[in-house]
Order: sequence, then C-alpha cells, then structure tokens
Amino acid sequence: MRVLVAGGTKFVGRHLVEFLLADGHAVTLFHRGQTNADLFPEAARILGDRDDPPAELGSRDWDWVFDVSCYTPQAAEHLVRLVGPRTGRYVFCSTGSVYRRQAVDTPEDFERIPTTPENLDGPQGVAYGARKAAAEDVVMGLGPQLGMEATIVRPMLVYGPWDPTDRFGWWLHRVRAGAVLVPEGPQGMLHQIYVKDLARIFIAAAKAAGAAGRTYNGAATRPVGLMEWIETASAVLGQQPTVRTVSPATLEAAGVTGLPCWTKGDPWTTSTQRIQAEFGFTSTPFRQTIAEWYAHMEAEGRPIKEAVDPAILDRLMA
Repeated sequence: MRVLVAGGTKFVGRHLVEFLLADGHAVTLFHRGQTNADLFPEAARILGDRDDPPAELGSRDWDWVFDVSCYTPQAAEHLVRLVGPRTGRYVFCSTGSVYRRQAVDTPEDFERIPTTPENLDGPQGVAYGARKAAAEDVVMGLGPQLGMEATIVRPMLVYGPWDPTDRFGWWLHRVRAGAVLVPEGPQGMLHQIYVKDLARIFIAAAKAAGAAGRTYNGAATRPVGLMEWIETASAVLGQQPTVRTVSPATLEAAGVTGLPCWTKGDPWTTSTQRIQAEFGFTSTPFRQTIAEWYAHMEAEGRPIKEAVDPAILDRLMA
C-alpha cells in the first residue's frame, strides 16, 4: 500500500512505521524533522508543519493515511482538506480522554466532552480531550465529503518501548530499584494498551472494509491492576522489592498528589468488544509485554524520570 504517516518517529508512530515497513508497504513520513530525523532511511519523507502543510501531500495518491500527531481540529482540517480527495482510508489517532467522564467498560458511543469554547480553551486535561473530540468531528465530517473513508481509534494510556512520558516505566524502575510505594485502598490502574498492540489495531482499522465511518477503543483486552504490574515486573526482573503501603492522606501530606497511572476506586476502563469482534484482536500476554519492554529499557540505558522526589520517597519508604 501507498502509506502516509503524519508523525512516525517518536513513540506510537515509530512502532506503527516499523510494522508497516516490515509488511512491505511504501511508507512516506510527514513530520517537521525535529525528532529522530534519521530514523527509517528506507522511508520517503515530506518535511513540513501541520499548520501549513506542503502542497506535495495533496499531489499524491494514498491508500492509507495514519494521523498520529494531531491535537487540534485546525490541524486535522489542514491535513484532511489537502489529502482527502486522493486518500482511500484515513485512520485518526484520538484518545480515551474524549469521554466526558471516567467509567467502567466505556463503549464507543459513550458521551464525549462537549466541544464548547470553554472546554477547548479550558484546563489542560479538559482541553486535550475536547480538542481531540473536535478533531474527530472534522475527520468524520469533512473526510467523506472529499471522498475519503475515515476511521477513529481512541487509545487509552500507552506503554512500551520509546515511551517519553515514563508513566508506566516508573513502576518498572521502582521494582528494579528494590523499593515500591503503594497507596492504601483499591489498587486500580488506568486502562492501558501495549504500544505494539496499538500499532496492530491501527493497521487492522486501515485494512477492514467495515471500519469505514467507525470508531474503536484501543485498549488491552484484559485490564491490569497495580499489584499485578508490580508482581509481574518483580517476576520478570527477578527482584523481590520492598513494597510499602501508605495512606493517600500520608502521600498528600508529603506533597505527593498522585502516582503515575494509579486511580482511586474503580478503574477507568473502555470496552474492547468492538475490536475483538471486528478485528479479531487479542492483546499480547501481559508478562510478555513487560519482558520485551524491560529488555528494551536495559539496552537503551536511559534514566527514568522520577515521579516522586527521591528524598520524599526515601522518607515514606522508611
């Protein structure tokens, strides 16, 4: 296939491009050339900014366009207007943050954050979800008008190699360091998706004839809680870390407002029935994902960002 990837050199897009190239597709990357610009020398490149995309993008025929670098409706419109008349299927990377509230087993037709001016320009978390929701509307509304099929994928929190946020990686780091801080109460985690599984979902969304005009949650078929993360990481790393449980009040008193990906009460999950039924998707066994990721972390040798001040962590672990 003739494939355009908007982004493709950082995290999610990087894995997607690896899969596409391995499958023999003719891949062109559209990005600014500022992040990992030397990656994938076998892929073609069109350099430019989404706010003023180069006309060359609209002069070619694309079987698939994967948009993994869009955060505003304006950016979506610029690219869709340009490539829409000559694109077969456009797969847009949205987010689970478009849903109006956190719920259990959230289906794709659950109410989204209203795309009001107050939300679009509101606090960071609200604005992120509202802008992605507005971008979805552009893709689904404008794309078909231009003769282009459109599909939305809404990932939950993504983990795995090359993750620049270190949200989940911090827990592996703490297990490796031998000291893990755990809040009292329900040990929930936000629903996650292994980055390689997400790339597989994107490609399935491009291939499936019935996916045109459809929206899909992108999440692991089996949510994993915090203690399973710690226990699995301990087994994979061959570690027996000290696990210290403290109350949320103690955390707050110490200046710790939260821990990465941990959530109080019921976990926030999305339904995966649609990707299972329509794509035959099953997520990679959890232990395998941790083993692959840890091997990558060891090879990369990059220090993990600290989610808690080390001095505070030492005091709470004492």
